[in-house]
Amino acid sequence: MDIKVAYLGPTEKTYTGQITKSIFPDAERTPIQPIRNIMMQTDALKFDLGVIPLENIYNGHVNETLDSLLDMQSVRIVREVSMKIAHCLGALPNHAQIYKIMSKDQGLEQCSRYLCKQYPNANLIAVSSTDEAVRRIKEERLLNTAAIASEESLDKLEILAREDKLCPNNRTRFIVLGREETQATGDDKTFLAIHPPIDKPGILVDISKPFSRYKINLEYIQSRPDAKKGYTFYIELDGHQLDKKVIKAMNKVKDNLDPKHKHQDTIKILGSYANSHWKDEN
Repeated sequence: MDIKVAYLGPTEKTYTGQITKSIFPDAERTPIQPIRNIMMQTDALKFDLGVIPLENIYNGHVNETLDSLLDMQSVRIVREVSMKIAHCLGALPNHAQIYKIMSKDQGLEQCSRYLCKQYPNANLIAVSSTDEAVRRIKEERLLNTAAIASEESLDKLEILAREDKLCPNNRTRFIVLGREETQATGDDKTFLAIHPPIDKPGILVDISKPFSRYKINLEYIQSRPDAKKGYTFYIELDGHQLDKKVIKAMNKVKDNLDPKHKHQDTIKILGSYANSHWKDEN
């Protein structure tokens, strides 16, 4: 039976669709929107795997991905993989003056320096995916609108600017969601969601000091509001969740944040996976 993989659509021409096809060429691949829906359907066992974007080298984390990760029950991050993002700007061949530019919010942010210089008066419109922007321009015949997407997705549109102008040396990291228990390789990373029960001075020290004590490097730390006056801290560390020093550090963090162990969600392990060293790739 083919492996069933969900990824961010609406078509295989999206960047997530392209990376999914490259790593799972023989799988049954299904485009889904939005990111949270991919997470929910994979978690509900409708798919074996899910592929979603996590982080871009220009504008950092994808908020929707971070917020959705907390809802995972049966799945976890089992792999990371990156892809060079070669954005192009395209419009209909007989286009008028460009007053609107559409793309995924991440695409607009990554190209914002160029857009502000070349199209300072344009209205930037975020849509569900880069491919959705192209579809709307074609189907609605939007003559005053351009889209940021891959050159493949911009098929039959006039290319107004390419990657070297728009956003050079761009790369995005994607994560694969699955149910398998990953084994330690000796070069791994672990992604955690840490939710302090109460906010207090020195909270970051209470979180980071145990990792420093056990000489565990923190590659990534990001906070997101929890809608309850507090914050969730997302941390990616060097090491596997089964490594003894990682276990000791996490237990110490729990003790620091919740000494009486009254809360079950102080630390949630979102996954351990082999380190791809994605930032080192050309």
